[in-house]
Amino acid sequence: MKYDLNKDLIEGLHDSTNQEYVDKLNNLVYALVGDVIASLSDKSSFIQEDKVVLVPANELYLQALCSQSEYTYFLGVSNKEIELNSTDKKHFFKNLWKRFKRAWRVTRRKRKKKKKDDEMYDVESTNITKYNIDDLRHDIIFYLSNKVTATSVIYDYEDYISIIGKEDFGSNVKINIYVCMYDDKAEVFKMYNYRKNKFFDVDFNERFRNLDAKVGRCGQSFINLVQVYNSLYAKAYNKVPNQILIESLLFACPDILFTDDLYQTFINVSNYIRMTDVSSI
Repeated sequence: MKYDLNKDLIEGLHDSTNQEYVDKLNNLVYALVGDVIASLSDKSSFIQEDKVVLVPANELYLQALCSQSEYTYFLGVSNKEIELNSTDKKHFFKNLWKRFKRAWRVTRRKRKKKKKDDEMYDVESTNITKYNIDDLRHDIIFYLSNKVTATSVIYDYEDYISIIGKEDFGSNVKINIYVCMYDDKAEVFKMYNYRKNKFFDVDFNERFRNLDAKVGRCGQSFINLVQVYNSLYAKAYNKVPNQILIESLLFACPDILFTDDLYQTFINVSNYIRMTDVSSI
C-alpha cells in the first residue's frame, strides 16, 4: 500500500502515541516485576533484590513505539550458582525433560483454585534438583500468576515469558520478559541456549550509550524520527522493523539534519539515506 508522505501524515504518526500511557504501563511493569522479585527473594536463598536488573530492550528504550510494538524487557539475575547449575551436564537431560513438560503450559491465575495451585507447586518443589535458570523462570511465572488478575494469561516460552491481559495492562498490549543471568561487573546479560547448553552474552551498553549521546545532541527530534520510521514500516509490513537497523541508520545521519520541525527532519534524513551507500553506514 502506498502512502502520500505529507506533513499531516508524518506529524500524525508521531501524535498517535499516548506517551503518558506508555510511561504508566512501563512503570506498572517495573512495579509488578519488583513485587515478584521481592516475593521470590523471601522464599529463595538464590535471589537478592539488589542483584536483579530489569531493562527495556526494544524500541521501548527510546519510547519510540508504534501500533505493532510490544513491551520487551530483559530481566537479569546475578548468581553464579544458578549459572553453573544450568550448564551442569550431569543434570542436563533431567532439566531438559522438565522444561519440555512445562513448555506447553499456559499459566492462568484462578482465585477459586489458588489453594490447589499452591499444593501443586509445593509437590513439585519437593523434587529437589539443582536450581537452574529454568527453575528461576518457572518461579517468576508462579509469582506473576498470583499478582495479575484471572483474565491475564502468561505464556512460558523457551527464552522468555509473555503476558497478555486487557484488564491489567490494556488493549493490544503484549509484555515480553527475557529471563537471563547477569554479570554485574561487566553489566552484561547472559542468555541461556538450551540446544548448546551454554550462555551467550547480550550487551546493551554500547547501544544505550550511543543512543543517549545522539539524543543528547539532537534532542527529542531523534526519538520522534525513530518512532515515525517504526510506524511507517509497521503500516507497510504489519510488523515492527529490526530496531537495531533503524537506530543504526538514523544514528549515522549527521546531527545537523535533525531540526525542531519533524517533517523537515524526515525529509532531510530520508534524502540523506536515499543518496548514501547503506553499506558504508
